[in-house]
Amino acid sequence: MSVSLPAVTFDLWNTLLVSEPGGIDVRRGFWESVIDDRGLDIPPDLLQSVLEMLPARFDVEWKAGRQYRAVEAMDDAFAAFGDRIGLADRQALAEAFDRASSELTVGVVDGAVEVLTGLAGQGVPMGLVSDTSLSAGRHLRTYLTTFGLYEHLGSLAFSDEVGVYKPEPEIFRVALLGLGVDDPVGAVHVGDLGRTDVAGARALGMTTVRFRGVVDDVEGPEADYVIDHLGSLPALLDLT
Repeated sequence: MSVSLPAVTFDLWNTLLVSEPGGIDVRRGFWESVIDDRGLDIPPDLLQSVLEMLPARFDVEWKAGRQYRAVEAMDDAFAAFGDRIGLADRQALAEAFDRASSELTVGVVDGAVEVLTGLAGQGVPMGLVSDTSLSAGRHLRTYLTTFGLYEHLGSLAFSDEVGVYKPEPEIFRVALLGLGVDDPVGAVHVGDLGRTDVAGARALGMTTVRFRGVVDDVEGPEADYVIDHLGSLPALLDLT
């Protein structure tokens, strides 16, 4: 593959980082502390059902292209708790939910650090195009920093900050403009999902690479190139 390479953008989840199971348990622990401290009448079964509802509701709204962030999740949760909680309780629960988003178990995809470090060493501008769920972009920046990825990303476009999810073109444009790229043609996007990553980047004329090393997604259009390991990317870009 020989391309004019103004920039490479990456998806976050299941491309650079992976979120390990257990997020509901983490958030339950934070909320149980608030419930105990404030003596709230929220039984365990209600608490669990609400915590399970939130990611399910996110998935529905995300696929529909409607923003569903922590603020919308809190509205749904507090509606379910009803008059069991007051305004001060809501504030305490919202703050605990936010703190929990910084305590999730997150791992780095094999090869991500090496590939980004190598591309940065060759002067390739890199950015991030990421849909966020119940954890905000500011939480995800912390995880990227922990694994040494943040320093290589010159522009980050998170859906909760841009206001749209992939495949909307605006979120890709924000990342590219942050890298000084006005014309998306020739830029490359690497991600795992056909419906969001491939479809969105392709609509702008970007070259698309589907990474299936974590999740082999077959929904939506196929990418221009498919790789099983991020370590294959530099050769694909003629940068070895």
